[in-house]
Amino acid sequence: MRWIGGLLVVAAGMLASATPAFAHGGVVGVDLRIAASLGNRELTVIVRRVEAVPGPLRVDVVNHAGSPGGTLRVGAAPDNGVPGPAAELRLTDGGGSAGIDLRVDRVGAWELVVDDGREVARFPFVVPDDAPPAAEWASTVGFTAAGGLLLAALAAAAVGRWSWPPLVLGGGAAAAVVVATTAALLSSSLPAPQEIDPMTGRRQSTGTTEPGRPHVNLLAAATLVAGERSPLDLRLVDGATGRPVDDLVVHHDALVHLLVIGPGGQFAHLHPVRLAPGEFRVWFRPASGGEHRVHTELERRGGGVQLLDATVTAAGPPVAEPVPGGPGDHLAGGMTARVAAAGLVAGEPSVLTAEFSDGAPVRDLQPWLGMAGHLITAGPDGTVGHVHAMPDASAAVADETVATGGPRVEFVYTFPTPGRHRMWFQVERDYEVVTVPVEVDVAAPEDGS
Repeated sequence: MRWIGGLLVVAAGMLASATPAFAHGGVVGVDLRIAASLGNRELTVIVRRVEAVPGPLRVDVVNHAGSPGGTLRVGAAPDNGVPGPAAELRLTDGGGSAGIDLRVDRVGAWELVVDDGREVARFPFVVPDDAPPAAEWASTVGFTAAGGLLLAALAAAAVGRWSWPPLVLGGGAAAAVVVATTAALLSSSLPAPQEIDPMTGRRQSTGTTEPGRPHVNLLAAATLVAGERSPLDLRLVDGATGRPVDDLVVHHDALVHLLVIGPGGQFAHLHPVRLAPGEFRVWFRPASGGEHRVHTELERRGGGVQLLDATVTAAGPPVAEPVPGGPGDHLAGGMTARVAAAGLVAGEPSVLTAEFSDGAPVRDLQPWLGMAGHLITAGPDGTVGHVHAMPDASAAVADETVATGGPRVEFVYTFPTPGRHRMWFQVERDYEVVTVPVEVDVAAPEDGS
């Protein structure tokens, strides 16, 4: 009966050989997370992977602590198509996650439409064509069929009275193996496999190179008053044509990262929502009058990450933030953050850490923007840095609904200039984004360079 055991091992291996289609280095149709500062709410919109078309589209929305509850109207519209019926999504106060099911009926470019009663945000996403190439399909189906036939032959041999059923089933398995193996061998000589076009969702030939995208110009407009929440509008235009830029891709779980630094050291990390091609808006309450520096981080398809700067002015008297302390213990979000930053020298990489406790080491930090933590720096010459935490186990979880991070969050950063730098460590816990401000002194290189 040794041959039965061999059949079982072979069958298990064949059944395990079926793999999902891949594109752009990942599984086709993975979840899409987009941070959004919509009105007076801080949200993360999660578009779950689509399993089949036509079929359901699951949308989850994470409401951060400090954001009010209420009702959103959520719908999906195909590119240049008629939007489907919107559904109501009820958010709870104090942070948490809620979800609804919509429906998609075609592959290609779509927009998720989220209406809070004042703004209508539009989030682009793609429903991919998940059909594998013919050779891949034949190989996968062949090995799967062979595994199933071998298991059937094993069962027939164990319980049957006649010898011919195992032989017939075994012959079918052998034929399936031949087909699958031939398809696998021939696939290496076929044209390059196709990838999913991230804009249309359809397959395209690999090896095609896109021309680099021109630089994006940022136009910021706002009528701000200290202490009042007002819209801050951003227009993104192509540096060559002046047309609206509408080919942004999700970069670290956001279309646009917006860092606002006030004249008195105030700080905000926001994520404007897309209203129309090239038009974004965020509602912002400045704590001080005076000039605010606006720094945006975005990624254009084929153009890489771009950092853009602008300024906006708020009416009202200037107000200075309390000067934060240096490395050591800081209280924030009901936790103690022990910050370590020693031997800082301009032009040399430094390790910066924050370790969180609340009487015991904190081990339930949530990932935010796809990372275990974020560090923003502002130098004396106006330079701004946005650093992501070094990878750990918590950085690999799917989204903010899983809390496994901490207690230590670590960053590596090279300060570009000497002098006094202000830093803001950011982590998430209980759906609250906790910010820890710190000031450090960075020494000049010894050689004076």
